[in-house]
Amino acid sequence: MPISTGWPERVEEKERIRAEALSLGFSKAGFTTPERIRGDFLLHWLENGAEAGMAYMRRNIELRLEPEKLFPPVKTIISLAVNYFPGELKYAGPKISRYAVGKDYHRVLKKMMKRLFTFIRTLFPDVQARFFVDSAPVLEREIARRAGIGWIGKNTMLITKEYGSWVFLGEMFISVELPPDSPVQTGYCGTCTACIDACPTGALKPYFLDSRLCLSYITVEHKGEIPEVYKDKNHGWLFGCDICQEVCPWNARVRKTTMEEFLPGPQILLLKRKELLSLSREKFDEIFRGTPVKRAGFEKLKELARYCIPK
Repeated sequence: MPISTGWPERVEEKERIRAEALSLGFSKAGFTTPERIRGDFLLHWLENGAEAGMAYMRRNIELRLEPEKLFPPVKTIISLAVNYFPGELKYAGPKISRYAVGKDYHRVLKKMMKRLFTFIRTLFPDVQARFFVDSAPVLEREIARRAGIGWIGKNTMLITKEYGSWVFLGEMFISVELPPDSPVQTGYCGTCTACIDACPTGALKPYFLDSRLCLSYITVEHKGEIPEVYKDKNHGWLFGCDICQEVCPWNARVRKTTMEEFLPGPQILLLKRKELLSLSREKFDEIFRGTPVKRAGFEKLKELARYCIPK
């Protein structure tokens, strides 16, 4: 890493960028360096086969651990978090994870980041940048921890003091060197094991998630035949699963998001299992257009609905 120069002069610019990020709708913004990430946790996870069918997690490991290789001009990584908590939801039938009831967060955050970059260019006209929202080999939770956004909890989620784990993350790699924020050095889960105790499939151990048993993985990423563990223990979750977040004490007092994009579409919460089983492709497209649920696909969603008994 190059020796830092100009940091005292750029504290003001950094704080102006943070203020602009908050004014655009981001809930938190933190700054960190692109130095190499220790990958012990990732390698341990892969050695145990916990990535299940996500073969892409075994690719580009060096890019994940060395952000500079992903974008060589990078001097600073801005970690951005958005509260997406839509409030307590009442489902008429099978449940959909809160992150997926509104608009696709990839698109929403990318638009916000482009606006932020426009502002950064007023401060540094020659700046170069790349934006990432769960779309590249980026260890976003570890970067967010290093940028002071929060800590990685026992449920492997990034947890913030202000918004719990109900946050979307995005990263902006920029070619300007700015002073980093202090990383979160310790977690605040203490002796709590609420998330581990509540997981219906036993997918969670402290700071370790076995995707092969995770309802979120099975309903979103898994390809092929529906695993027996889902058929027996889906607890009414059709797409995603919020159980380990719902029981987390840090999520108990989170305020509802102010972003309308992340509030549920008018028909999503009204769907009953019977309606899902008879759903036409046209109706599927109408209800889930622009939401993360489209990722599951029409056929898979109907197949999941066969086994999804609301509780």
